[in-house]
Amino acid sequence: MNNASRTRQRQRKKGLSISTIVLIVMLAVIAVGLVAIFAIYQHAKHSDTFMKNTTFNGADISGMTPTEVANQIIQNSQPVTINVTEKDQTVLTGDLADYGYSLDKDSMTASLEKARTAQTASIGAYMQNTTGGDNISADTVYSFDQSKFDSFVQSSNFSVARVKSVEGAVTLDSSSNTYVVTQPVQGNEIDDTKLQEAVRKAIDSASENGSLTGTVNISIPDDCYTSKTVNTDTADLQKEADEKNKELKLQAYKDMVITYQFGSQNETLTYDTFKDWLSIADDGSCTVDKDKAAAYVSNLANKYNTRHIEKTFKTTGGLTIDFPLGKVEYGYTVDEESETAELIKDLEAGQSVSREPIYYQTNDYGNPYYYKRNGTDDLAGTYVEVDLTKQHLWYYKDGSLLLESDLVSGDLSKNQGTMTGIFPVAYKESPSTLVGANYSTKVQYWMPFYEGEGLHDAWWRTSFGGEIYKTNGSNGCLNLPSNVAQSIFENIDAGVPIVIYYEPGTEPAESTYATDSTTMADNASAAAG
Repeated sequence: MNNASRTRQRQRKKGLSISTIVLIVMLAVIAVGLVAIFAIYQHAKHSDTFMKNTTFNGADISGMTPTEVANQIIQNSQPVTINVTEKDQTVLTGDLADYGYSLDKDSMTASLEKARTAQTASIGAYMQNTTGGDNISADTVYSFDQSKFDSFVQSSNFSVARVKSVEGAVTLDSSSNTYVVTQPVQGNEIDDTKLQEAVRKAIDSASENGSLTGTVNISIPDDCYTSKTVNTDTADLQKEADEKNKELKLQAYKDMVITYQFGSQNETLTYDTFKDWLSIADDGSCTVDKDKAAAYVSNLANKYNTRHIEKTFKTTGGLTIDFPLGKVEYGYTVDEESETAELIKDLEAGQSVSREPIYYQTNDYGNPYYYKRNGTDDLAGTYVEVDLTKQHLWYYKDGSLLLESDLVSGDLSKNQGTMTGIFPVAYKESPSTLVGANYSTKVQYWMPFYEGEGLHDAWWRTSFGGEIYKTNGSNGCLNLPSNVAQSIFENIDAGVPIVIYYEPGTEPAESTYATDSTTMADNASAAAG
C-alpha cells in the first residue's frame, strides 16, 4: 500500500463526504417543503372559498363562497321571455316567473359547493388547480311551480279567442228572402293538458341545452288542437244555394199574375204562359225573352186595339153601320214597344201587378184618342151619335140618353159635307172664334173633332134638321141650337167619341165631303162654320 492510498483511507475514517452532506441537505429541504405544502393543502381543503385563479363562466370567483357565487349568478341573470306562437303569431307571452320557473339558489349553491370541494379532493388535484387555475361550471337549476304553470298556460289566456269548428251551410236569409252560403269556420280549440305538456317539455329542453335565454318561441304542436278540420271549399254549397234561389224565384213566378185591365174586362197573364220566357241566373236574377214578350203584346194588341180597325155600329134606330179602317180615328192602340218594355220590367220584378196596357194616348196636337172602354167596346155607353141622313143627334152618357136634337151639317151643294166616321172630341173651348177661308164667326161653345170640323152653337139659325144641309148647310161643322150646344158642352169631355154616319143607301158621293183644305180651319182651335 502506498502513501497516497493510506492518506485517503485515513480521510474517510475522519467524516462524511461533501456530496453526502449536499444530498442530506436537499432531502431535508424537500421534506420541509412537503410538510409546508401538506400544511397549505390541509388549510385549503378545509376552507369554504374557491382557490385562487378560479373562474366561473369567465368571471373570477377566487376567494368567494359557493353561496356568494350563487347570489351573483342570480343577480346577473338576464330576463327570459317565453312566447307561445300559433301560425307565427304570439298568442301567449310571459317571463319565467309567469310560467312557474324561478332560479333555485339552494340547488345551485350545492352544485358550486361540489365544484369547490373537488378542487382539494386530492393533493394532485390541489397541485393541478394551483399551477393551472380552475374554470368551473355549475348547472342553472330552476324550481318549478306546477300550479302557477297550469294556471298561466291555458288557451283561455290566449290573445286569439278560441272558436268551434263550423261547417259551411246553405241558409235562408230572412231579410233578403234568398239562400246564402254561411262561410265555414276553422276552429282552433285546444286540449290544455296536451298544450301544457308540450310547453313544459320545450322549456325544460331549452334549460338543459343552455338555450333558455333571451326570447324563446314555442310553436303549438298540431296534436294539441281538438277542433275538427272543416272543408273550406264552398263551391258546391254555392251551387246548392243558386239552385235553391232559382227554385225560390220560380216559385214566386208561379204565384205571379199580371192582370191587364180593359175597363171592367180583364186579361190575365200567368206562369203557365210566361214560364218559357224566363231565364233565371245563378244569382236569382231573371232575364225575359224579349221576342216572346213582344209576341204576346202583339197578340194582346190585335185582340183589344179599337182604333184604325173596321167597326160595326148599332144605331139608335136599329140600323147597322159598318165603318172602314180610314173612318175610325177614335179608339185604343197599344204602344207595343213601350208595353213590351213595361211587361219585361214587371216580370223581372217578380211581383203581381194589375194595370192598363200602355196606349198611344194623344195626337201631335196633344188631343186624346179615346175616352173609356169595356173590353173591346170602346164606346162603353158614352158617345155622341149623329145621323146625317136624319140630321139628328143623340148624346148618350154612361148608357143613358142625356139629350137629342136636330142639327145642320155640312152643305152638300158646296161639296162641304161633314166627314163620316168615329172621331174623339179634341177639346172644348168657350167662347171661340171660327176662322175659315172667307169668314170669321164667334160662337159660345166649340167642340172640334176632325180637321176643323166640330160641334158648336149656331145662334144665327132659326131652324134645324130636315134637308137644310143639302143647300144651306155649314162649312162642315155640326150646327146646333144654342141650348143644346151648351148642354153638350157642360157634359162632355175631351176624348168622347162622335159617331157620324149616313143611313145605308143615302150616302152622298165622296166629292161632296169637305176635304178641301181651303175650306177647313187654319189651326187646331178653329173650324169651318
